[in-house]
Order: sequence, then C-alpha cells, then structure tokens
Amino acid sequence: MRCLIPLLGWSTGLLAEPLVWGYSPSDPPPYVEMTGAELDNSVTRDLGELVAASLGRRLSFVAVPNNRIEDALKSGRIHLICNTQPQWHSQPELLHWSAVLYEDADVLATPASQPAPQTLASLQGALVGTTIGYHYSSELTRAFERGDLVRRDVRNIETRLKMLERGRLDASIDLRRALSYQLHKHPADIRVSDWPLEHFALRCAAPKTTAGSADLVEAIDKLLARGQIQQILNRYQ
Repeated sequence: MRCLIPLLGWSTGLLAEPLVWGYSPSDPPPYVEMTGAELDNSVTRDLGELVAASLGRRLSFVAVPNNRIEDALKSGRIHLICNTQPQWHSQPELLHWSAVLYEDADVLATPASQPAPQTLASLQGALVGTTIGYHYSSELTRAFERGDLVRRDVRNIETRLKMLERGRLDASIDLRRALSYQLHKHPADIRVSDWPLEHFALRCAAPKTTAGSADLVEAIDKLLARGQIQQILNRYQ
C-alpha cells in the first residue's frame, strides 16, 4: 500500500480539499476517453491521479466545454486545466503555467487510395471533417471562410474516420497522437499527413487567484522532470 506524504508548505485545510481537475470532454482519446458521462482510462485521468497522489489530495474530475474553460478557472469551479497553451486564453498572464508536458499537431487524414495532399491548395473544394467548437489555425480558418474547403463538424474522431472510410468525407483534421491511437486500435485504409497544419506545446494552467496554484504547477513540473508523465504517454502509444 502506497503511503501518501503531503508536500511541505501545504496547509491541512488545503490538502483536505479535493483537487478539482477540469477537462474538455471533446478532447479525443487517448487524452480523454468517456464511458457515458464518466471519464475513463486516459492520459487526463492518469495524469490527474498521479498529481493528486503526489500531493496527498483527493481528486474530482469536472467536464467543462471549451468555451467555458476560462470562466471555470476564473470562478474557481476548477483548480486547473491541462491539454492547453497560453495562446488559447485571452489573459494567460493571470494563470500559472506548467512546463510543456507533451507536444502534438493538427494533421490531415485522407483515404490511402487518394494521392497524399502536400498543401491545403491540393484539397480545393474538399469536404473536411472537423471538431465541434474547435478553433483551427488562421490559415485553415481563412480557407474555410473563402470556401476553398468545406467544414463539416462531426461529434468525435471515431465517427470522422468511419465517414472518411465510407467516402462521406474527403479528409479529416485531428491530432496526430489521437489518429495514431485510433488507427492502432482500429486499423483502416487511411493515410495521415506528415506535415502539420498547426503545432501545439501542451501545458497545464492554474489561476493565480486560487490558493496553492503555484505549488500545484510546481508539483506537475517535478513529475515531468522525473519522467513520470512520459511514462503515462508511453501507455497510450
């Protein structure tokens, strides 16, 4: 049985309070895996449990839609959010930021029977599967606005790839790690582009107004430096 030793500098009252870990339910596996309305085994769940155990705190996961994350942080409804980066927040200076936990990129998935696209221009007029409420790179957004590409919001990566296989989409945009994970579980005749549409350096953020938030981010950085977060990623290769 593991003995949990609280970090020095944390008050008894703070340690007794559950760590409220926010996450976006629209993040794809392996970052977020849902069974019904519950967070299942995933990078987010494993990371939250690792951090809470290192602090000797109880843990509560709270699903927050992407467009409500900033309000949830400001109001204290959640203590932190991960799988994010400063440019996705209107006032990143109000948050404590962890070091980069892992990197990823938006990439294109297309039928393997078709020539691999090398530029967005080579997809002129394509029907492209996208994530509901997701903000894409400025170049891609302009292509959608001009009508060079047609955006089709689809509820999850599994459905997008099935639609792609059945010819109901010409392409799909997803995170490279999510595509690799999905195609490993369910092999399909799909090609993943080598070139990134947008690169992400994903981190955790906690509001400076929340007591203990700096210590929380410091604890995450220590776990990262010890290689324990990489061990989580390795489970989902």
